[in-house]
Amino acid sequence: MKLNIYEISHPITKILLNQVNENKTEQNYKYLGLLLIYEIFRKYIDIKKIYIKQIKNIKYYNIINKNKKYFILTNISKTYDIINEIKVIVPQIQIIHIDYSDIKKIEKSVKNLTIDIEQDKILIIEKITNNSTVINLIKYLTKQKNLQSKHIYIGSIISNEETLNEIGSNYPKLTVYTTKIIYQNK
Repeated sequence: MKLNIYEISHPITKILLNQVNENKTEQNYKYLGLLLIYEIFRKYIDIKKIYIKQIKNIKYYNIINKNKKYFILTNISKTYDIINEIKVIVPQIQIIHIDYSDIKKIEKSVKNLTIDIEQDKILIIEKITNNSTVINLIKYLTKQKNLQSKHIYIGSIISNEETLNEIGSNYPKLTVYTTKIIYQNK
């Protein structure tokens, strides 16, 4: 099975990507990050409708299912501009800082994390996926935390084709959302 890659091609993301290429980056990464996270979570956040009966009418509210947890794993020092407002929009999301440059740092960051392997969703956020360090994190989550790769999602504004190929050969059920893929030798 091949890696599931969703290249988000909304016109707004294309315009923002053009501006990122012209070095107008910080604000645009923020908006691209929000659009990327929106696109990913719109499929996976479980909403429950509650009804409150009042004397003369019924009020309806949509709330996030509290039985499910949503985790964003990211190196906050590199992705702060992308994720800093997501807690305002969806306060139930847990943001975990991960320095996944080596296995020991990953283990230190995630060892106390309790994950329900059937219900919880894991989203790894990066600005640019261009090396195999993210594979160290995926390997740790699948081997040590017993997560299936189909429950792990990568959101990256820019992805490198070689890195995606490497991820796909090791974790074909994993899903990647990106706004741009950089192809080698093209």
